[in-house]
Amino acid sequence: MSLDDKLNALLKQSQQRAWATLGSEEVSHLTQAFRPTQSADTRSKAYLVLSAACQHVRETVAPSKGNGLNELDPATEALVKLFAPPIRDRFGETNNDELITAVTFFTALFQVDWQSAAVIFLEDNVFESLADITDLNPSKELAGETARLLAQASAHKSCRERIISSELRGWLEKSTSAVALIKLSRGTAEDAKGPAATDPGPSSSSSNLILSGEDSSATTNAIKETLSKDAAFLSRLFNLIPRPKKNQAYPVSSATNTPQVYGIAVIISNICSYRPRLSQDQEQIAKLRQMANNPSTSGLKSTTPVTDPLDDDPHVKERCRRMVNAGVGDVLSGMVRITDGKGVYVNVAKTILGLVEDKENRGKLLQSGCSRALVTVIRSFLPPTTTPVNQVEEPVLVAIQALAKFAITASPFHVFGPDQGTTFDAIRPFSILLLHPSSSLLQQFEALMALTNLSSASPEACSRIFKSEGLMNKVEFMLLDDNPLVQRASTELICNLIAGSEEVFDRYGGQEETASSKSKLQILVALSDVEDTNTRLAASGALATVTSSPNACKALFSLQMERHRVLPILAQLIDPTSEDDSTIPDPASVAGLLHRGVAISKKAGKKVTPAAKKSGGGNNKVAKADWKEGFKKKQVGVSDMTLLTTITNEAVNENLSQRWKNGEIYTYIGGVLISVNPFRDLGIYTDDVLSRYKGKNRLEVPPHVFSIAESAYYNMNAYHENQCVIISGESGAGKTEAAKRIMQYIAAVSGGKDSSIQEIKDMVLATNPLLESFGCAKTLRNNNSSRHGKYLEIMFNDHGEPIGAQITNYLLEKGRVVGQVENERNFHIFYQFTKAASNEQRETFGIQGPEAYAYTSLSNCLDVPGIDDVKDFEETRRAMQIVGLAQHEQTEVLRMLAVILWLGNIQFSEDDSGNSVVSDTNVTDFVGYLMEVDPAVVQKTMTTKIVETQRGGKRGSIYDVPLNPAQAVSGRDALSKAIYNNLFEWIVSKVNVSMKSRGAVAQLIGILDIFGFEIFEDNSFEQLCINYVNEKLQQIFIELTLKTEQEEYVREKIKWSPIKYFNNKVVCELIEERRPPGIFAALNDACATAHADPSAADNSFIQRTAILSSNPHFESRGSQFLVKHYAGDVMYKVAGMTDKNKDTLIKDLLDLVGGSGNAFLQELFPDRPDPNSKKRPPTQGDKIKASAGALVENLMRAQPSYIRTIKPNQNRSASEFDDKAVLHQIKYLGLQENIRVRRAGFAYRNTFEKMVERFYLLSPNTSYAGEYTWHGDPKSGCEKILTDTGISKDEWQMGVTKAFIKNPETLFALETMRDRYWHNMAARIQRAWRNYMRYKNDCARRIQRFWKANKENIEYARIRDYGHQLLGGRKERRRFSLLGHRRFMGDYLGADFKNPLGQELKSIAGISEKVSFSGRIQLLVSKLGRSSKPSPRYLLLTGTAIYILVTTAKDGRSVTSLERKIPLVTIKAVSMSNLRDDWMVLHCNISEEGDPVFSTTFKTELTTCLMQLTRGSANVQITPSIEYHKKRDKKTAIKFQKDETIPRNDLYKSHVVHVPSGEPPDSVSRPVPRKKGGVAKPVSKGKLLRAGGPSKPTGASRPKPAAQPLPGKTGISIPVKPSVTPKSTTKPTPTSTTRQPPPPPSRAPVPPPPPPLEPDVELYKAKFDFDGQEGEMSLTKDDIVELVEKTDNGWWLVKKDGNEGWTPNNYLVLVPPKPKATPAPPPPPPPPTQRRVPALPQTTTTTPAVKPPPVKSLVADSNAKPVSVFPGMGPSNGSAMPWKKTHTQQDSTDNSPNSSRPNSSLANKPPPPLATKPKPGPPPIASKPNVSGGNGGPPKIPGKPPIPTTQRPTGASRPAPKPAGRNPPALGGQLDLAAALAKRAQRGPDA
Repeated sequence: MSLDDKLNALLKQSQQRAWATLGSEEVSHLTQAFRPTQSADTRSKAYLVLSAACQHVRETVAPSKGNGLNELDPATEALVKLFAPPIRDRFGETNNDELITAVTFFTALFQVDWQSAAVIFLEDNVFESLADITDLNPSKELAGETARLLAQASAHKSCRERIISSELRGWLEKSTSAVALIKLSRGTAEDAKGPAATDPGPSSSSSNLILSGEDSSATTNAIKETLSKDAAFLSRLFNLIPRPKKNQAYPVSSATNTPQVYGIAVIISNICSYRPRLSQDQEQIAKLRQMANNPSTSGLKSTTPVTDPLDDDPHVKERCRRMVNAGVGDVLSGMVRITDGKGVYVNVAKTILGLVEDKENRGKLLQSGCSRALVTVIRSFLPPTTTPVNQVEEPVLVAIQALAKFAITASPFHVFGPDQGTTFDAIRPFSILLLHPSSSLLQQFEALMALTNLSSASPEACSRIFKSEGLMNKVEFMLLDDNPLVQRASTELICNLIAGSEEVFDRYGGQEETASSKSKLQILVALSDVEDTNTRLAASGALATVTSSPNACKALFSLQMERHRVLPILAQLIDPTSEDDSTIPDPASVAGLLHRGVAISKKAGKKVTPAAKKSGGGNNKVAKADWKEGFKKKQVGVSDMTLLTTITNEAVNENLSQRWKNGEIYTYIGGVLISVNPFRDLGIYTDDVLSRYKGKNRLEVPPHVFSIAESAYYNMNAYHENQCVIISGESGAGKTEAAKRIMQYIAAVSGGKDSSIQEIKDMVLATNPLLESFGCAKTLRNNNSSRHGKYLEIMFNDHGEPIGAQITNYLLEKGRVVGQVENERNFHIFYQFTKAASNEQRETFGIQGPEAYAYTSLSNCLDVPGIDDVKDFEETRRAMQIVGLAQHEQTEVLRMLAVILWLGNIQFSEDDSGNSVVSDTNVTDFVGYLMEVDPAVVQKTMTTKIVETQRGGKRGSIYDVPLNPAQAVSGRDALSKAIYNNLFEWIVSKVNVSMKSRGAVAQLIGILDIFGFEIFEDNSFEQLCINYVNEKLQQIFIELTLKTEQEEYVREKIKWSPIKYFNNKVVCELIEERRPPGIFAALNDACATAHADPSAADNSFIQRTAILSSNPHFESRGSQFLVKHYAGDVMYKVAGMTDKNKDTLIKDLLDLVGGSGNAFLQELFPDRPDPNSKKRPPTQGDKIKASAGALVENLMRAQPSYIRTIKPNQNRSASEFDDKAVLHQIKYLGLQENIRVRRAGFAYRNTFEKMVERFYLLSPNTSYAGEYTWHGDPKSGCEKILTDTGISKDEWQMGVTKAFIKNPETLFALETMRDRYWHNMAARIQRAWRNYMRYKNDCARRIQRFWKANKENIEYARIRDYGHQLLGGRKERRRFSLLGHRRFMGDYLGADFKNPLGQELKSIAGISEKVSFSGRIQLLVSKLGRSSKPSPRYLLLTGTAIYILVTTAKDGRSVTSLERKIPLVTIKAVSMSNLRDDWMVLHCNISEEGDPVFSTTFKTELTTCLMQLTRGSANVQITPSIEYHKKRDKKTAIKFQKDETIPRNDLYKSHVVHVPSGEPPDSVSRPVPRKKGGVAKPVSKGKLLRAGGPSKPTGASRPKPAAQPLPGKTGISIPVKPSVTPKSTTKPTPTSTTRQPPPPPSRAPVPPPPPPLEPDVELYKAKFDFDGQEGEMSLTKDDIVELVEKTDNGWWLVKKDGNEGWTPNNYLVLVPPKPKATPAPPPPPPPPTQRRVPALPQTTTTTPAVKPPPVKSLVADSNAKPVSVFPGMGPSNGSAMPWKKTHTQQDSTDNSPNSSRPNSSLANKPPPPLATKPKPGPPPIASKPNVSGGNGGPPKIPGKPPIPTTQRPTGASRPAPKPAGRNPPALGGQLDLAAALAKRAQRGPDA
């Protein structure tokens, strides 16, 4: 019969009252009917049967008449006898189902007959079993049923007291059982108040809600609806909780009624609770159970439960909204503030979780502080960080899930506040929610989404998420989940972590390629091809980020070679041409796309025809997103102006304006970079930005100056050609800044760990602040304007590492030293020095503030916004040290600056005769002190000049001619300018000496930073020179980008449309030509013919310019002339031009310098002009023309890159864009023509030979296994390569000698395909090696795993065996103690493992040392007038004492205290019985407490620990009975009896322990059970092995064609190590098999054979140590080896100690052969014999044939490192390691690079010639001339005079400077320092 049938029969008997007392079988059936798995009908029948049975017993058993207080009535006793045995039996089982059966039946008995249930509950065995259930970490179902049982028991006083005094109270608090805790608290309060006290509840409805507890279904939904609509009730209910105040700290402790708060929390939780949601599996199981339980024979039909319509989701959602509107958020926050009860916290968390199910409620709840309340709840529940995740209490998961919903909806700032620490603290709870074994799939999904939002907050958050223990492994495991939402969430989190955390980036292949990173990349690639769009976007974004590392790129290519699916997937991501655009969704409609920052863009161009649908139907696949879109910032306008729709100057101006206003200052015109000065810091030059451009071509990243630097560096390495970057533009457009950024980038990416290389880098970077200080100044247009030009050449070795540098400077504006216009400044160094000089320098050089000097103060501009002169001076001094200026040299430099400053303060006044006199001689005295000359000589030189007359070529008289004030000022200024100019030249020469090349120069990169085009109101000779140089640069630009381009197209017969442009060559010829004479030639002629009078020379120049009037670009206008430059018309003033062109110093000033005692000053003027020389010294115009010519020559030798800078306004404003000014610059820069040429032209061209040499690997018709095999001419081979690679014919044309490629994208594609070839070759070798390493590591891991597992088991077994030895076979054993997996763990309460209970007990006992053992015991307690009774206690054992703690009830609360402390030294013995019981006695010193007697399950383990700690000082006694001291003078004995009626454990009663039989005393522990053996993974099925192996050939291989030499080469041979061929040991076979008879014995004795000759072999000795690999011979220096075979590829086969191997021939040296001894004469021949001796077999000496020379071919080196230029997969350092080749007999003309991005030049070619440097090193110091007056000795220099205290000069004694750069004319010029230094260096040091 089924259970239902039996219940139906019992129910029928009860209704008919035809039954007797239930039997044991019937009771057994009844207990099973209450299990939760039974149907509701079955449980209802069982309740009826149980109720009828109890009622029947109560009615039939007569009550006792003389019952005492402690006696049971007969009916209760009868019911106990009936129902107690099945409960006890099932509690003794360990099966979870049996325990649930006992607990549910027990609960039902409490509901039906509480008197008998309470008696059974108070039995020791039953109560202890319940305690054991709670200790053994029960299942969720068993824990819930146990909580319900305790809730029923808590309603009765006797049971309530027992629960409070035990550990069950603590378990209830941790499990947050609402019903039990409420009943306990209210019952305890009722007990304290007494029977008269009353405690009215809130209302009947609310009482019903409270008593319903956690089971929300126990409350009718009608009550919930009524209460939620009752605003008055909610108001009264909410007013019981204090409302929170804003900004109040959490938590706020206050005295409150915690039970009342708990009850209110339960009411709100029940109102807001949703119906439990079942998973699909749970729903299916419920259906199956319903089908199985459907009765077929019973009259009671099973009906499907009808769901209450008020309990559906819409109704609950509406109830929640009403609660939120009523202010429940403030109430919940207030509950957390006023109490710390765990039950309150749990219900608050459950309520908030129900409320946030509706997204509309989340905003209001956030405003109410619910998120902060959840943080408080979570903190109260979370254990220490060292606690394992599976030990975290489940109730906290509800709070974490609610907080996760907030974190998904709102930003971290709104959820956690501005404190980042709170945000970081939330990472651990979300990790626990994800990792907890009890978490549902929904909770894991929400945890992933919350972590994703947190990871987007900051890189620090990403790093902390990565460091969470076990989190990354879980997330990566969930990438493979079947649920698409979980898969999407985990992929998005991984994408964020890769982008934000360096550790995760390295984990996915960013640092090194490992098997783990490779498998992770494989998963990302697979996820990039799934159906879900969001998952695909996130995975592709992660791939795009990680492929910036070359290691990840190598791993992807390795996967491609194994799986052959990587590149198709990536190609589909980049260009989804196979999908219909119509299927691409709108980005706004795709959830998560905006959140991820990745948008889908429709593919422009021709629409692709959609593929036919599959037979199964379904929607077309959504087009995949281009992952590059997620990288790039949304751009305004076009980044490359060749894409402009309309090509006009206005369209260019509009595009630049839009981009500039959007913060995008860089724009391309093909390969030319246009830069618009932003006049603000955009933060685009950081190391992070720089790293994005390493190894990237310009199409992969937005326009930037770093991209130009990367292209120049890459082209230098790849094509072995010098590079230069030409930066042009007007003053203030940002040329100097661009040059600095290029140097910054090259220094960062050029590699090299050598100290000398780093020193060169530091020097190159240090030249920026040094030359800016001495060569830049504040002008009206630019605060840091370069007032000189410089060309920096950085020299590189063949590895692409900088080994030297050289600077060439041009045309320093020395006139600025002596005068500036209003609101401009002198050079920066003067203000830095005067503001930041040290006290010692101020004392030595008399330095004061800049306001004290005429040269720095008359322009009324001492400070500049944004410039810190004090800080800049520190950088300048540091730069001086870096570039190698010694300390004394730095001091002399500062002395010269002081000389110049004090020279400017020499003021002149006019005497009566009109001559000049020094106004303050103190100034001249101090100048003399600084210059180390006689002050009188200084004063005389400043006010007079020496004139020498000549007659007939002979010297005449010498006169001292006085100077007027104007002439004196001119002479003073001329000396100042000469000193500063020569000082600047000297600094540049010293810098060049320090940066001299440290090795052979392979290539160089030049950076030109020169003054921009200048147009002022008054333009003079300086502006003419500056604009002339800019004309020359414009000419280069035209020659290389426009004119040469078009001429080459015509010459090569390329089809294209010519473009008209303006060629400024006519303007350059106007200025520089000699015949017909140009402007410079006219100036020179004027200076030569009218050199005495400057005004006469100017007039002569005006007359000579008349012949230039025929030039259309020149106009003469009286004292002015106009030149039509490419940048605009400029009007120049003639006045003073000829004087500036002379540029010489008068003899008096040179004599003043020559008479100085300062060696440094004389070094600045090394040579003086010969007054008797008839040769005209070079003018300033000659010098600038020669410098410009040399500059053009250097630039033409290099491949140029262009940066055209534009100044957006004249006010240095960051918000003003002057369209008119910018449009003018666009016109004269020729940007429109440049765009037209670029759109009509070809981006790349090269000769056919070079193209074939570079790309012959890409076609199977031109290469085989790395060898060139084409038999045709180079042109046909080139065409074949381009055809086989699938490049469209529109993308290339074949010229006469060159191939032309239209777009750079095509060239990049060719380079990428070339890289793939090398990856393919390398992958074949790597595959075998990785398979071997995988097998090797797998074996090692298996061995380690086996050892670790057994190592731990051995230690536990050793301790357990020691415990068995203590018992010595004297005591019966329990069955469970002999199990194989039983381990002596010791600390069962977790006192040392941060368990809350263990930590609390340890704190109460005051223990600070390690706890060796802890557990629960039953201590035998004596009571007055009653027998002893076991009582629960806690026992803790340390190295010094035993602690016994007790928990008692006090004022309704559980209080734990220390009951007894027993020092170990007082323990004499330990007694146990010989039976299987758990009792033991500790015999201590005699005391009032007596000896402790207690029962513990872990008695053997406790005894073992006790013996170890006491070192065996206590005895272990095993006796049938135990005698102990009950008190000091009272002994008592405990007897032990076998009683088989005891079902479980033992039973103590009246000093007798009844115990069943146990295992024999000599029993031993079972062996440790072995784990289930796994199946070893066979090596033959590894992922890296191809199916079939070498034994299954795939087919006939392609025949190997003959190798051919590359075009233009005789052959290239790479050393290839030949394989060792074993020599044959087979003896020669005779030609006949017929045996000849042996010869007869000879009569004469046969002479002995001659000694064997030494073999004629060559011996070699090792010159160096050589560490050989497999197949190679390792050598130690001086080893002697025998040569076996020579080859011509650099490797020889040698033999040593009988072993053969290969070794490099350049490691060996021939050992001279030993002289051979003279051979002995042969013995006499034997006497003749008549017998015929058989002929010996002939030995044929085989002479090796001479091998023909091997065919020289290009073979790839397998040791080289593959490199990728695939978009987004470039190397991180801007270049790549080349495929190394060992060159032997290589043609010197081989310039072919062997890698798309190599680091070094591989071709064996001489370095390119360098331009002649105009600046030699510093010459030796010349001897001092004698100027003392004729005594032959040095002048007498007086001591240091007092520092002059003159007031600020007013400038009245000197003419005011003219605006717009117009400077007062100098009386003389100066000698060019570079020419003088060169001349002196040629004469040598002895000159």
